[in-house]
Amino acid sequence: MQIKRSIDDYNEDDEAKEKLRAAADWSGPVENRYCTDLLWLILLLISWLAMTVIGIIVVRDGDARLVLYPLDYDGNVCGTDYKDRDMTEYPYLYYTNAVGGVCVKECPSLEGVTADNLTDMYTLVTYTGIFQTTNNNNNAAQVPADFLQVANYSYTLDERVNDTSFNIFDTNNFQCTEDICWGGSIEASWSTSGINKGYGFAYYLADSFPLFQRCFLTSDARERISDLTNSKNDLDAVGISDEFEKANNLISHLYGDVWTARNYIIGFGFGVSLVVSLLYMLLLRIPWLLSSLVWFSIFAVIALVAYTGYFAAETAKEWEAADPPEVREDQINATEIASYVLYVIAAILLLLAICLRKQIQLAVFCVKQAGRAINSMVMIFTIPLLQGIGFLLFAAIWTFYGSYLASLGTITVEDLDVPASDYSIPVRHYEFSDRVSKLGWFMLFCFYWTASFIMAVGEMTVSMAVSKWYFTTNKRNVTQHVPFVALWQTIIYHLGTCAFGSLIIAIIRLLRSILEAIKKQISEMSNEKLAEVLFCCCTCCLCCLEKCVQFINENAYIQCAIFGTPFCESGRKAFFLILRNAARIGAVSYVSAAVLIVGKIFISAVTTMTAYYALVEYLQLELWSFAGPVVIIFIISYFVADMFMDVFDISILCILHCFVADEELFGGRARYAENSLKKFVDDHGGTD
Repeated sequence: MQIKRSIDDYNEDDEAKEKLRAAADWSGPVENRYCTDLLWLILLLISWLAMTVIGIIVVRDGDARLVLYPLDYDGNVCGTDYKDRDMTEYPYLYYTNAVGGVCVKECPSLEGVTADNLTDMYTLVTYTGIFQTTNNNNNAAQVPADFLQVANYSYTLDERVNDTSFNIFDTNNFQCTEDICWGGSIEASWSTSGINKGYGFAYYLADSFPLFQRCFLTSDARERISDLTNSKNDLDAVGISDEFEKANNLISHLYGDVWTARNYIIGFGFGVSLVVSLLYMLLLRIPWLLSSLVWFSIFAVIALVAYTGYFAAETAKEWEAADPPEVREDQINATEIASYVLYVIAAILLLLAICLRKQIQLAVFCVKQAGRAINSMVMIFTIPLLQGIGFLLFAAIWTFYGSYLASLGTITVEDLDVPASDYSIPVRHYEFSDRVSKLGWFMLFCFYWTASFIMAVGEMTVSMAVSKWYFTTNKRNVTQHVPFVALWQTIIYHLGTCAFGSLIIAIIRLLRSILEAIKKQISEMSNEKLAEVLFCCCTCCLCCLEKCVQFINENAYIQCAIFGTPFCESGRKAFFLILRNAARIGAVSYVSAAVLIVGKIFISAVTTMTAYYALVEYLQLELWSFAGPVVIIFIISYFVADMFMDVFDISILCILHCFVADEELFGGRARYAENSLKKFVDDHGGTD
C-alpha cells in the first residue's frame, strides 16, 4: 500500500483532489441546519447521569472529611468522630515530625506570649499531649500547660492490642521524660530519642499559622528553632535523605508564603490580569496601532525581564549591605542567581526577536485580520467568560463527588523505623479497592470529556461567528448579536459534533493518564531502563497524536460552522482542504502564533512585575521568598491571558480556512475576501 505524503500522491479521482463547489444560490454559512452527531451528545449526557449517580452513592457511603481533614499519627481524622474517637473539637493538626502529628483545638500563636514571640523550647507537643521540662527542678516553660489543648491520646494498652487497625506499640515509647525528650539542655534535646532531630514523637511548641486545617510553623519560628538547637546542617534524621528534608522545608515555606500573600495572589492573579487582558484585547482591535503594539510588547517583555533581573540584583546587594542583616543569606543568594537567569532569558528573547522579525510582521497581519472581525463583534469576548464559568461550575461538582469517592479508600499503616530507637513512626496511607479505582478512572474520564467539550463549544461558537463575518459582503452589517446567535445555533444543532470531537481528545488524555499510572510501577520491573524508554516513546506518540487531533478538530468545527455537516464529514473535508492548500496557508498559520504568545507573555509579565513591586513594598519582611507567590501569580495570569488570546487564535485559523474555502467554492476566485487578504496570502504563502 502506497503511503500518501502529499496531495500529489493522490489520483485525480480521489476525494483529496475534489475541490469544494458552491451552489448557485450559496450566500454564506448555511441557515437551515439540523442536529449533527446526536448519538455522541446522548452518550455525553449518559456519562453525566452516571457521574451523578456515582456521586449520590459515594456521598451516601463516604465522608469527604476523611480526605479534606488532616489525619493524625494514630489514624484519627482531626475535626471528626471517625473510628469512634471524637476529635470534633480538635480540627487542626500540629506536626510533631515530618510525617505525622496530633489534633489540637487551635494552631498556637506565640506573638506577645513568649520572650521571642516565636518559641517555647521548654514546652513539647507529643503523641500523648503536652510535656514541660522541669530543667533541673527549675520550670522554664513560658506558657501554661493548658496553653495548647491537645486531643486525648491516653489509649490503654488493652485497646491497642484489641484494635487490630492500629499498630501495637509499647505506650512507654510515647511518654516523654527528662531523659527521653530533654537531655539536660535545648541543644541536647534535639538529639534525644523523643525529638530525634525532628523525626520523633515530640516537637517544640512554636508560632504557627493554619492552612488547610494544618498548623505550619512560621519561617521565623523554624529559623529560631534551628539556631537554638544548632541544627542547621543536621539533615540526616531517621535515614531520610537531604533531598527529602530540603523538599519538606521548601513545601513548608511555600505554604507559608502563599498563605501570607494570598490576597495579593488572588488580586493580581485574577483581578489585575483580567484588566490587563481586556485592555490589551481592546488595543489589538485598533488596526493602525496593532503593529506598534506588537513590537512594543516584544521589546517591553524583553525590557521587563532584563529590568527584573537588574532589580533583583540591586535588591540582593542592598540586603547584603544591610547592617544588621534583615534577610537570610540563602534568600540573598537565591535572588542573585535569579537575576543572572533573567539576564540570560532577556538576551535569548532579544536574539529571537531579531532573527524572526520577518515572521513577526506576517503574524501582525494575521492578527490584524482577526482584529477586524472581532472589532465588529466585541461581544465575542463573552464566550471565553462563559466557558470559564461553565468549567468552574463543573469542576466544583466534580471535586465534590471526587472527594467523597476518595474517602472510600481503606486507611492502612506503614511503619517508618527510627534508627537508634526502639520504636517506629506510623505513617497512614489510603488503599483503594478495584471497584473504587475503576470509579475513579471513570470520573477522570468524565472530567477530561467535559473539559474538552466546554472548549469545543467555545471554538465552534467563535468559528461560526467569524465565518458569518467573513462570508458577509458588507461587513458593516455584522452586528454585536452575531456571537450570541452563533452560540444559540451551536447549542441547538451542533453540541453532538462538539461531544464527538472532545471524546477523541478525552480518550487520548485518559491513555496518557494510564501511562502515568503505569510509570509508577516501572521501578518494580527488572528491565527498568528499557521500560522507561518505552514509556517515554509512548508518551511522546500520544502527545503528538493529541496535537494532531486538536488541529483536525478545530478545522472540523470550522467546516461544521460553515456547512453544518457532521463531525466525520467536516473533519475529512477540512483535512483535504488544508492538504490542497498546505503550501499557501501553512506558513501563515504557523507564524501567526508568534504574536499571540508574545501577548500572553506581555500580559503575564506586566501583572507579575506589578505584583512583585507590591510584595517587595508591603511583605518583604514577612515572606521567606518571593518566588512562590510570584510564580503562582504568573501562572494564573498566563491562563487568564490565554483564555482571551485563544479568541484571536481561533479567529485567525477560521479566516484562513474561510479564505481557501472561498476560493474553491467559486472556482479559484475568492468572492468574499478583501483584496489585502488575497494579496497577503498569495505573497506569503510558503514563506520560510
